[in-house]
Amino acid sequence: MKILKIFLILSSLLLVLNADEDKHKYKHSYKNLDYLDLTNEQAKAIKKALVELKKDYEDFYEYKEKQEDILEDIIKADNFDEELYYRTIMDLKTKATKLEVKRIKKIHEVLNEKQKEEFADYLEEWEIE
Repeated sequence: MKILKIFLILSSLLLVLNADEDKHKYKHSYKNLDYLDLTNEQAKAIKKALVELKKDYEDFYEYKEKQEDILEDIIKADNFDEELYYRTIMDLKTKATKLEVKRIKKIHEVLNEKQKEEFADYLEEWEIE
């Protein structure tokens, strides 16, 4: 009986998730902008903007590796330096956020009103990790 209940719950859950499939069909395509129906000009403009940010990304990820090494050293140390850990992690998050804002602004400038609304629904895909 328990197995039957579990099966019914899972089946119901799958039906509910699949019922909304059309609206979220692009949701799992990381950084895919197909759902925005971009014009060729818009697609080229966004691609150009992202290519222009390539050096910034390279610098950021190089910096991130160094900061992660510092964080590892802090954790390995006999005494945990809470203040240094906090400053290091906040600096890393600040730089990531600034880069994210720069990228989102460049995309935002290219989109029309309807596309901006759609883009807002999938914004979490564009967060820097």
